[in-house]
Amino acid sequence: MNVARNVITVFTVLAWALWMGGFTFYTAVTLRVAHKVLDDSRNFGFVTQMVTERLNLIGLVTVCLLALHLFCHGREFSRVKLMVMMTTLLTLAVTLGLQFNLHHQIDLLLDTQARVVRNDAAFRLLHNRYELVATIQWFVGIVHLILLLVGPRQSPLSTPVEINQ
Repeated sequence: MNVARNVITVFTVLAWALWMGGFTFYTAVTLRVAHKVLDDSRNFGFVTQMVTERLNLIGLVTVCLLALHLFCHGREFSRVKLMVMMTTLLTLAVTLGLQFNLHHQIDLLLDTQARVVRNDAAFRLLHNRYELVATIQWFVGIVHLILLLVGPRQSPLSTPVEINQ
């Protein structure tokens, strides 16, 4: 059972790295390079549409693994740490749900064949909301990872050791 729990931890951290690392690299590097290289950055938005769709699917798998990890390892954490991790996990799930919803609403405003935005004002509003949700999600994801990897743990099997002198 201990080996299985360790495997879950490894896959959870790898999934988190793919999801949040992919998002971070895409926003910090790829978008900026694309805007410098391409004359019309609007066309690159259609690439972003496909990339964020895939990142959201990776996020869905990751949130499921984070929940499984918390289920398997929850007894090892202090009560406060467990409550904070449950809150961050719930926040990640809610923000991911919001992203799926906003992504769908944005998709309705795009004509992918003609590569045009049907309503610029509505697109900008939804896009700004998507970016806000993604930013919140990224910060909460960092907090959750830190809590997952470090901090106080308590084992239900351990008892304080007394040293008699």
